[in-house]
Amino acid sequence: MTLNIEDKTYTIPERLTIDQWNKCIQWDFELEHHWPRLISIITGAPVDKLVKAPVAALELGIRLIGEIANGREVAKMIDVRELMFGQFVDLEICLGLGVNNKLQAMIDILNPEIVYVDEALYIVQKYIDWRNSLYRQYSNLFGLNDETDEDDIDDEENPIRDPHSIARSWYRVMVTLSNDNILNLDQIAEQGVVKTLNFMAHQKQQIIQENAQALNQRIKHDLQRNRK
Repeated sequence: MTLNIEDKTYTIPERLTIDQWNKCIQWDFELEHHWPRLISIITGAPVDKLVKAPVAALELGIRLIGEIANGREVAKMIDVRELMFGQFVDLEICLGLGVNNKLQAMIDILNPEIVYVDEALYIVQKYIDWRNSLYRQYSNLFGLNDETDEDDIDDEENPIRDPHSIARSWYRVMVTLSNDNILNLDQIAEQGVVKTLNFMAHQKQQIIQENAQALNQRIKHDLQRNRK
């Protein structure tokens, strides 16, 4: 689609860059008076000229931009099995803050060569699918029951009320793993995510077993005392 304004032609591209999309989401597609600004971001057409354009033409342009943004293009991401624990935590924090708000930060981890938003959103969805399966795999560690499905796991479709609580929670995890030693935090962040989750799961299982043993000892003690 092209726009002709005062003998100049402006084109709505077939694909949007991540940078263009980041600028677009600062505005509301539902508000008519935001349409000139949105179209200007995508085409480079001057806003003061677009505000004088017919509403029908602006609406058509906004619909086209929306369709382009909703498209997906297959793209590769890094081998998620090789993610470092620190990268995994950063991605969790990004999801808590919202994919649209942190799309570039996520792509910087998952594939920094990606430029277009259709590829970026495809990669993020593939990552979320893997991440949700990881949560199910470690359901005992994360306190999830067997009936938990993807809709019960916080992601861009299920935002949490206080997104910053994600960062605080994971920081506490890293501090615990580092034995409260700030000098160990970088070492924890550089460990593989699967390796670290296995270690955390083992620690939790040990605590459960120790608590169970302590409870059994207490029960036996109480029974022996009651017999006297």
